[in-house]
Formats: sequence, C-alpha cells, structure tokens
Amino acid sequence: MKKIILIVTASIAFFTACENNIKKGNVVITGNFSNCSGDTLFIVDVNKPEFEVIDSAIAEIDGSFTFHTQINKKGFYNINVGKTTQQFAVMIIEPGDTINIKGDAKNLGYTWKTNGSKESARFEELNKFIINIEKKRTPITNYLDSLQQTFQFQISMFQKSDSVKMKKLDQQFGPLFDTAQTKLNKIEEDGVSFMHAFIDQDSSSFANIAGLRLLKPYINFSYYEKTINTLEIKYKDVPNVKMLRNYVERERPYCIGQTPPDIILSDPTGAPRKLSSLKNKIVLIDFWATWCGPCRVELPTLIKHYTKYNKQGFEIFSVSLDSDKNLWVDGIKSLGLVWPNHVSDLLQWQTPMKELYRISQIPTTVLLDKSGKIIARDLHGEALTKKLAEIFKEK
Repeated sequence: MKKIILIVTASIAFFTACENNIKKGNVVITGNFSNCSGDTLFIVDVNKPEFEVIDSAIAEIDGSFTFHTQINKKGFYNINVGKTTQQFAVMIIEPGDTINIKGDAKNLGYTWKTNGSKESARFEELNKFIINIEKKRTPITNYLDSLQQTFQFQISMFQKSDSVKMKKLDQQFGPLFDTAQTKLNKIEEDGVSFMHAFIDQDSSSFANIAGLRLLKPYINFSYYEKTINTLEIKYKDVPNVKMLRNYVERERPYCIGQTPPDIILSDPTGAPRKLSSLKNKIVLIDFWATWCGPCRVELPTLIKHYTKYNKQGFEIFSVSLDSDKNLWVDGIKSLGLVWPNHVSDLLQWQTPMKELYRISQIPTTVLLDKSGKIIARDLHGEALTKKLAEIFKEK
C-alpha cells in the first residue's frame, strides 16, 4: 500500500499550493468506515508544504461520522484515521461540496469510495487504476531488479574483463530480460492509454494534476500542455496551477521538438567528443552501461540499425554510465559497437547527464533529427525499427 500512496501523494505534493481569494463555503462530509468504532478522524489540508489538520470528528460505534467543515479553497485533502498517516483517503474538495465516503479503516487506501463530488469521483477512479496497475507492475519490476542484481554480481566475480564469459551471461540473461521487459512495456502502454483517455474526458479536472505525474512529460508533453492550458482558463491565479505551469516550462527543453543540451565528454582515448559535432545527421543518443542487462539486450538491434542506415546519415552517440574504464572499453570491442562516438565521464549514476537529460533508468534513448531537435524518446526494439524505417523512407 505504501507504494500506491507514495505515487498518488507525491504527484499531489509536487504541484500543491494555497488558493486564495475564494469565498468560504460550508462542506459537509458524511461517511462510514468499518473497523473504526470510536476512532478520531482528521481532515488534513495537503495543499501546503507542511500539511495542516483543519478539522476532526469521532466515529460512532457503527463507524459513522460527520464533518461540517469550512473549506475556502479547492484542492486536495486527506481524511486520516488517527494521528498517523498510515491509513487515509485523498479527496478533491471545493467550497459547497456535500460528500459521502465509505471504506475499511484498516485498509483505507485500497477501499475508499465516494459520491456527491464529481472531482472526488474522478480521483477515486484514478486511485483504483493506480492500485490495479501497480499490482501488475510490482512483481515484474521486482523480478527485473533481482535479475539485474544477479547479472551485476556475476560480472563482479570476473577477475578481469572476459568476453567469452560475458557472451555466455548475455545468452543466459538476455532472453529473461527481454521477456520481462516486454510484459512491463505492455502494462505501461495500457497505463498511458488510460491516462490519455482520462485527461481527454475532462482536461479541466484537478484530478489531472495528480494523473499527469504518471505520464512522462518528454513523451506525453501535449497532454501536459492540454491540461495546463485548460486549467488556466478558470484557475490561472491558483498557486497549484501556477506550479504546474512552472513545471511544464521547466521540462519543455527536454521534450519532443526541442533542441537538447549539448554533450561534451571524453571518448576511450581521452579526447573530447561533442554531440553538436554531428551536423545534418539523424542521431540516436543511447545512454547505457556494460553492467546493464537490458542495455546489452538492445545492442544487437542498434548494431543492425547502424549497419543498415549509417551510409544514409544515421549515427549513434553512446553515453556510458560505467565507472570502470577497462570494462567500458573492452565492452565496446567485445560487443561489436563499431560506431565511433562513445563517451563517458565514468561517474555511473553520479553523472550530470542524469539530470541534464532527465534519465531515471537505462537504456534511455533520445532520437534527434538533422537539425538537432528531439524526434522521440525511449524508443526500443520494434518501435525504434519502425521509426527509423519511416525516417529513411523504407517500404
């Protein structure tokens, strides 16, 4: 449950702020929680950096309760069971609302249901979706993490770089990574489709402020713009909408259609190489590492694309997140990465590239057109194959 709560509350907290200059309105919240007899319930304003308790009520023996609360700003509010935050429900409340909520106080994050408020109903729908998709994602991501840890441990056992042993590891682990990643990709594609439809249904809903954080802005930037542009029609001066606008503008340079920051790093010989030197080329920036199992699974496909399209103006600019220069250099050779543009600062996850290109995992790819603008991000496998065929007009 903690993971679900973190996803929802983190997305709310990222954009939250106070909304002023709205007339105060009475809000009535009635409800019934099972396993809640005599417990104290709290309404908590989570629209501030420091959460604030604004009302409390004691549940009856049968778990029923009523709040008559003054709410003077539309926003996100929790109903907490007790003073801890282990069990709570999140609602979107605005002045004048009359809301009824039900759930199990021992498992509130999974069980709460509301009626009487359109916004809270939408947020409930979003919460249910997150719960369901996390149930599918969690075992696969845990498996991939375990697989990667085992893969890295096996590499660490080598006394020195050994291409024969590495090839055997690739043959052993490659299919396992590929199968699991394919399943995860399908779940995430379903998630993106849901969020697109959710936002399309009502782009002015406050629930989208939380939902947007489940979409990568670099790939789904049009949905960020659609939401903020619609919200600003009615709520332009509301601080949490202003914060969303600030976030959109901050992330804009990393999105499709923009020119990304230049990369200047050393190649295996120590000489500097610049991304910007690849003029009038279609360039795939590939962030990878020799210790990354999923990266190694992708490499044969990249080799095939480079061989096929290089003479037509296709280049690969590989940025390694390795920390061991020998492993990096030997990996380039043993894996047959024949393109010349290989760079690294050998800082692994401490590299400034992580923030500069908003990298949260590897492999991460960024595809640039001949003018140096971003065409796409995170294309892998068949998706990358189709995109390159489209660019190079292949039938």
